Amino acid sequence: MATRSTPSGLHPAAAEALDERSRRVLSAIVRDYIHDGQPVGSHAIARRPDVDVSSATVRSVMADLEEMGYLEKPHTSAGRVPTPRGYRYYVDALLRVKQPLPEEREQIERRAQEASAQFDGLMAAASRVLHALTKHAGVVAAPRPQSERLQRIEFLQLREGRVLALLVSRSGAVRNRLITLRPGEASSAAELEKSAQYLNEMIADLTLAEAQLKLRAQLERDRRELDALQTRALALGAQAVTPDEPAVHIEGQASLLEDSSLDVAKIRALFKALGEKERLLSVLDRTLQAQELQIFIGAESGIVEPDLAIVAAPYRLNGEVVGALGVIGPTRMDYARVVPLVELTARTVGLTLDAGEEN
Repeated sequence: MATRSTPSGLHPAAAEALDERSRRVLSAIVRDYIHDGQPVGSHAIARRPDVDVSSATVRSVMADLEEMGYLEKPHTSAGRVPTPRGYRYYVDALLRVKQPLPEEREQIERRAQEASAQFDGLMAAASRVLHALTKHAGVVAAPRPQSERLQRIEFLQLREGRVLALLVSRSGAVRNRLITLRPGEASSAAELEKSAQYLNEMIADLTLAEAQLKLRAQLERDRRELDALQTRALALGAQAVTPDEPAVHIEGQASLLEDSSLDVAKIRALFKALGEKERLLSVLDRTLQAQELQIFIGAESGIVEPDLAIVAAPYRLNGEVVGALGVIGPTRMDYARVVPLVELTARTVGLTLDAGEEN
């Protein structure tokens, strides 16, 4: 079973709160509801070989589980459905993952390889393949600027006193910065090339934040000893390495429209939340901090309705966590299948980034 961290759910001791019979009944109900989306009755559960008790016993266990908050009854005469607490217990204590099929593994690796030449293409390919395989929305956040390490900086002279700074990271990501020079600060192409060479000796393998701090400190400490070119280079470099927010790729949001449990108001609220990049990044940042796969069920993420869940995993560059990716879908998603697909995609993205750095 995959290693997971609980973002906000059961107390560790809660995994022992249910006896074996209750665990089997809860697991069977969750799996049945994931499969067909219909409230689950006692007769259907009693017939399962992995439960093997009478309908009356199942009804008694279901009533207990409902009282403890693991199940709820959507209608007076209907069967039960899992609550967010029920799903949390299931993924924390009962989930048995299914390894990806060979053709799924091949598709993930092929898509990554085809897009390996361009960083943004790799991020987009990862979100598309997650959507294609899970039928849920795939989301990938490019590495946070504070976690990326620079390889080099280049400057391109533009018209009207402007300079384009190109920041190339170890992961292969390229970020552009448009810098407007002050009057009298115009630099020739040759001076910009010398400035880049001077800066690259100082900032190689630093994060943007580290580079900015070092350049500003150098400028303040050695201003009297610096010549005009060095002063301009340091000032230009400090502007160029200002961190910004990473790109977020989302693929397959329309798949959420197919979830019959969501009404129009919930769908509208969800699309609004997904359009606010910073809120989505805050969830993925929690995955970066945990440095392992996270499952957010309902309100645990802070951005979605109780009927939705997020499965997210970090990806690495040379063993260092730099970004996160995942899937957004209904709480009744097939976690046993989605979890290993998300983990495999994150691992493949990391290996592709490693290979790109070596080449």
